[in-house]
Amino acid sequence: MNSCTYFSRRLLHRARQRHDESGIPVKTMLLAAATVALVTGVTVRAADTRKLTMTEAVGLALKQNRNLKIARFKVQEAQEEKASARSQYFPILRNETNVLHLTALQDIDIPAGTFGTIPQVGPSPPHNLFIDQGDTNIVGSATSLSQPLTQLLRVRRANRAAEADIASSQSDARKSEVEVALKVHQLYYALLVAQLNRQAAEQQVQYADEDLRESANNVQNGSELKVTEISSQASDLESKQTVLTADLQIDDLNAEFDDLLGLPVGTKLELDPAVKTDFTIPPKDQCLQMAWTQNPDIRSAEDSVTKARAGVGVARTKFIPDVTVYAKYSYQNGIPFFVHNFGTFGVTMQYDIFDFGRRRAEVRQDEIQVREAEENLQRLKDEVAVQVEQTYNKLQRTKSMVEVAQQVVALRTEGERLASNQVEHGVVLVSEQRKASSQVYEAQAGLLEASLAYVEARAELDQTIGVVSQF
Repeated sequence: MNSCTYFSRRLLHRARQRHDESGIPVKTMLLAAATVALVTGVTVRAADTRKLTMTEAVGLALKQNRNLKIARFKVQEAQEEKASARSQYFPILRNETNVLHLTALQDIDIPAGTFGTIPQVGPSPPHNLFIDQGDTNIVGSATSLSQPLTQLLRVRRANRAAEADIASSQSDARKSEVEVALKVHQLYYALLVAQLNRQAAEQQVQYADEDLRESANNVQNGSELKVTEISSQASDLESKQTVLTADLQIDDLNAEFDDLLGLPVGTKLELDPAVKTDFTIPPKDQCLQMAWTQNPDIRSAEDSVTKARAGVGVARTKFIPDVTVYAKYSYQNGIPFFVHNFGTFGVTMQYDIFDFGRRRAEVRQDEIQVREAEENLQRLKDEVAVQVEQTYNKLQRTKSMVEVAQQVVALRTEGERLASNQVEHGVVLVSEQRKASSQVYEAQAGLLEASLAYVEARAELDQTIGVVSQF
């Protein structure tokens, strides 16, 4: 139970108590309690309402949308992978330390007199000798500095592939931004249209209520049949059902919009109803060239071609021996005939002499991937050209729809004015004025829908070009 409900129930309970004490009608007190609860509820809802223009909504979505945050994290991840690939250019300083324990040692046994007999001295050695070879506990530590040489060719191409990954992740992030901006436009105007449709439905309810009242009076006076009143009752219920449906649609769109903007679910949005339709559209050829240059999918496909070509270079370098120069400083304390500290310098080479065609197959596989990436790039360019053509045609059609909808609004507004004048002179019934007002709201909703289609077509064109719509 929220605070508003609890507060209103407390007022109702107090109203009944005061009725018992003062005799004031409970109905009057209930009306006062309902008014207080309504005011309190409006105050609470107003605290959760946020006003937004289209530009503010787009900026908020680009800043707080979680899908965009994930896309930007992927860009950072690719940048760190590039830093890891770049580090392979430089020497590696490495230490390896081992501590060993031997269960047995090989001894040297020299029997007495092995080296002969020395006059006046005796046998040499005078008794059996046992010489241990090393120690049972051995500590060895080696610190080496190695610099790859021929592997740098492979590292260079791996770095190019990493750079392509960064560019591809940036293109994906840009694509997400463009898609989010388009979604903001769609939901923004869809919510405006739903709110305007609800206002039209409310006017229709007022018209249906007035028509029902007039039908009931006519039936009572005998000028109309009972079936007319029943029909008016059905129309009245249908109008109220339309209002409830519009409320449900508004709540769903509001919740979806909150999630898109990164706002807490339940935040009520008050949107600016002004629709900007006086934007400038570049020529079709210019739009196509811009799309081929800036479209995120095309740029990502170009990065895929670059990465595939780098993969071919990496595969070809496997035919080159791996040559590494190194310098090592070692320490040991248990190996016989070795000094405790010594240094080692040298060059190592590693090469697979025969691998049953593995390297050659890898080169051919990477070359096929290059051709696939190039074909995919051309396919995307063709698709973008088609999208530009379709969107341009849609812009022309929706612009004509806006012009027609503007004329309908003007006619409906004039009809409402005439109906109001006729009601004042008693020529038509009040229900006709209500109906005219409802038609004005419906025409305005139609104009907003046509404007939405026009603006959405422009946003789709911006999406194809690769530009974030801000209008």
